[in-house]
Amino acid sequence: MSIKSWSPFITEAFKNMIEENDTRELGKFLAIANEYMQRDWINSSTSLDVSRETGGNDGNKNGSGYDLISRNGLRIQSKFRSSAFHLECTRRISKKNLGKGSSSGHVAYSSGEADVYVFTRPNGNYEDAAASELVAIPGVALEDPKNPGFLRRSVPKSIINEYAGKTVETLEALDRAINLQ
Repeated sequence: MSIKSWSPFITEAFKNMIEENDTRELGKFLAIANEYMQRDWINSSTSLDVSRETGGNDGNKNGSGYDLISRNGLRIQSKFRSSAFHLECTRRISKKNLGKGSSSGHVAYSSGEADVYVFTRPNGNYEDAAASELVAIPGVALEDPKNPGFLRRSVPKSIINEYAGKTVETLEALDRAINLQ
């Protein structure tokens, strides 16, 4: 086979998903790229210095954790969401995730897995990352009052609205708080 790179096929697949307006697949397709984009955006737009966590925070790539970490230790979970900010993930249901954490068939995040959840909202423009909006919401603001020890499965608009437009301030305040601990 004379094909040496996946790059042209990745580009072709991406353009096809945009043409078909396949937002669900686009979200999955861009999830990992979103981590790199958020890393670079945070590093250039805030006082934080973050890197991408690649090893699986607990040694289990299917386990708990976060995607980015600041030099001060702020743990950031990256999400790409075209519409609703949902937080259910598709981890395997293991002993750790039995019970209330997986009552819907998906696994809810446990409180404390990450310090902040940063959502990228493309606002309908999947080709231009600069057209996206980032919203940083502290993990404590996402705790589910009806399911102690876990985060909400879906973020209410009132919480999104509380933090929208305050991404830099939210990240910097959380990073300072981590540094003081």
